[in-house]
Amino acid sequence: MKLKKVLMVLSLMLTASMAVSCGGAANSSSVSKEKSDLTSSIVTTYDATDMSKNPETAKNRKDTLIIGTEAPDGVLNPLYAESLNDDYITDSMYEYLMTNTENGEVEDNLLESHGLSDDGLTYTFKLKKDLTWSDGNKITSKDIAFPIKVVCDGTYTGPLDFVTGKTKIKGGRDYKEGKAEDISGIQIVDDETIKITLEEKSSSAIYDLGVFRPIPESYYGKYYRHGNTDGLKETYKKPGPVSGAYKLTSYKEGQEIDLEANSKYHKGTPKTKNLIYKITEEDVQIPMLQSGDVDIVSPTVSEDNVETIEGLGYMSYKLFPTNGYGYIAFNEAKPIFKDKAVRQALATGLDRAKIVNSVYGKYASVINVPQSKASWAYADGDKDYAFDMDKAKKMLDDAGWKVGSDGIREKNGQKLEINFTGTTPNSVVDALLSVATDNWKELGIKFTSEKMDFNSMTAKQKTGNWDMLFMAWVLTADPNDSPIYGTNGSQNKTAYSNSKVDEIYKKIAAESDKDKQKELFKELYKELNEDLPYIYMYQRNDMWAYNGRVKGLEVSPYVRYTYNLYKVSVED
Repeated sequence: MKLKKVLMVLSLMLTASMAVSCGGAANSSSVSKEKSDLTSSIVTTYDATDMSKNPETAKNRKDTLIIGTEAPDGVLNPLYAESLNDDYITDSMYEYLMTNTENGEVEDNLLESHGLSDDGLTYTFKLKKDLTWSDGNKITSKDIAFPIKVVCDGTYTGPLDFVTGKTKIKGGRDYKEGKAEDISGIQIVDDETIKITLEEKSSSAIYDLGVFRPIPESYYGKYYRHGNTDGLKETYKKPGPVSGAYKLTSYKEGQEIDLEANSKYHKGTPKTKNLIYKITEEDVQIPMLQSGDVDIVSPTVSEDNVETIEGLGYMSYKLFPTNGYGYIAFNEAKPIFKDKAVRQALATGLDRAKIVNSVYGKYASVINVPQSKASWAYADGDKDYAFDMDKAKKMLDDAGWKVGSDGIREKNGQKLEINFTGTTPNSVVDALLSVATDNWKELGIKFTSEKMDFNSMTAKQKTGNWDMLFMAWVLTADPNDSPIYGTNGSQNKTAYSNSKVDEIYKKIAAESDKDKQKELFKELYKELNEDLPYIYMYQRNDMWAYNGRVKGLEVSPYVRYTYNLYKVSVED
């Protein structure tokens, strides 16, 4: 299962930095820091200072919260949602069995209790009593078993994995291959209780199984039969009854997604009646806040943007370390990128610090491993890949890539040609291309680039017809990211394969002692830092900026704002 390491929309948020101070010249009386158990996980809250400046558009809007979002893929079935924007919307509608705490642990949400057998293989989940879907029907253990069947089906094309991933459910493979009509590792005890048995111990299982969203079999079951998941595509934009705080009322392609409060929500009817996700682009997010057309956005964290928001007077924000990172991916199905020397030279010959500083200033830092410093598992690698053009040239020379008469390197008759794909509009991609075009030309590479919208880029990635592209990952509490870097991982979109990495992941999965896991992660990051499956770019701070009349917003590195939307109120 992917553990909600969700593919991030690039022009929205792309880095993490441990800088936690509030930008600009805020008054000490208006800024507070909410510390979690992790010293690096500090949320800086800046409160509006002058609500008299609030625009009439915002003042006159009643009972409605508008969140600015970049265009979702339109996949609102939680079993198939992959982009962060889709996931935010599905979060609003479907609850997890368990949710993340501020310090990266998991706790019961829809569950009354959970337990693990002495042999470490069987998990027992007991739902809270009297849980209902938004249509009033009871939420039962069948609604947990059903989506697991879908995920284990041989025709399932979504990002989750209970057959070959970190958490392998007993009998899942037989179900996938059509050898069985049921999954032997799933036992429905009663309406509230389900037991799930694994093939082998997994330190990730509590995350994979706990951070999982049930869906109503009574609705989605009509679109599915064993061996055929095609019908579920019809549910992408017409989801069924929900368990979350809000339910869909309309989906207006390219404009907005409208939801209304779910009166059956298990934590109580949400404080705000209407929720709208309005489609915006990066360059208009702050202007739409200024005009009052949206209440909440997540703009790029830059010194200018922080200063602008504070200067408005009627805006608040929360700033915190991103649990995620931005990266440049290599298509390692292509021979050029199978050469580690090429990957390392491209990283060394790219002035990443210049790119990062030009976009984020003090709110981001260059990284060399695929983990947020907010995580307990974080460890540095041995190589920093600091910008050094002479060193990068020598790497390629030593690897047999010689400069030809046209200035382009070649080896065995093959030119070192690279086409880069990035999204637009995207300030990070713009900065990256400005630097990379000059750096890599000097390195002796024939470098071309193209820009397209995010959905078009992800569609291109799926075809395999690409060289390099810029993306980012949002991480969650479980640091085991084997679906991304493991050979044939469910989220390995780059054809990366490293037997040593695979072996370390196996050890991590089998290890329950956290201190020993930490040592294994240190070994993992050292290997990934050396082998360099991506050019790791940066981590930044995330910022959620919002109109000062919005109260009750909760967010931190491990807690999405969507987890507690029911608490958010909009004051007159």
